[in-house]
Amino acid sequence: MKHLLVFLFLLSTFIVASQNPNETISSVITFEPNVNPKAKGLKQGLNKTGDSLVLESNKTIREVDIFNNDYFKSIDIDSSYAKIDLKKLPLGNYLIKAKVGRKRIIMAVDKKETRLIASTTTLESNEGSDRVATASKPNENKEHTLEHPEDDLPNDQTLYYWVVYESNAEFGGHKSMSLEYKHEVDDLIEKNKLELQSEIGKNNELRVYEIYNKNKFMTRQLRNHDYYKSKRSKTFNVVPFYDSSNPVEINP
Repeated sequence: MKHLLVFLFLLSTFIVASQNPNETISSVITFEPNVNPKAKGLKQGLNKTGDSLVLESNKTIREVDIFNNDYFKSIDIDSSYAKIDLKKLPLGNYLIKAKVGRKRIIMAVDKKETRLIASTTTLESNEGSDRVATASKPNENKEHTLEHPEDDLPNDQTLYYWVVYESNAEFGGHKSMSLEYKHEVDDLIEKNKLELQSEIGKNNELRVYEIYNKNKFMTRQLRNHDYYKSKRSKTFNVVPFYDSSNPVEINP
């Protein structure tokens, strides 16, 4: 197991150059597969560049959920193969739940950021190569934590939103659900408005719901993926803040 973790660590490291020519910022994604015999029908792993999760099964992968206390994303797959981009995944530890047939297979992903100091000579000698430059002195890992806002905020202090997006293009579509912050929601709404004006994206759907109590909402949403369709709830506003079928924001 120790050798496997070392291999996954090396495989899943990718380097982004920083402003300091002698410093590189490394975002490290480590994947922990489910080794339970009941999960052996599902092939699990990162791709060669270590920035996407690849799942393959002889049965239909219905859905994949990625979540922790401050993040949730659900993706409809409905295929025997799935490649899930992890580049935009925030730093942190996550559980991944794949629905394969009647099974629920749990895996884990850890994404961290480290800073490495390397000599100019070392960097130049590896320029144009896919190999990672050898670091002469690693800095301490930079810890990233998210604040846990108070629950049961009044409407005018909503911090979290539940976003349901459906792509309904003629050549194929998909559905995703995720927990988002206000600034991210604003960007998604603007993007959707542009999509609705195009021939390709005119049938895409976007619904955004205000969340009053994130912890209670997520607990119920994880138990029932249709919870956001509830007619009544004290954990979120059942009337969408934005609905692409009626694209007029409702001010909180």
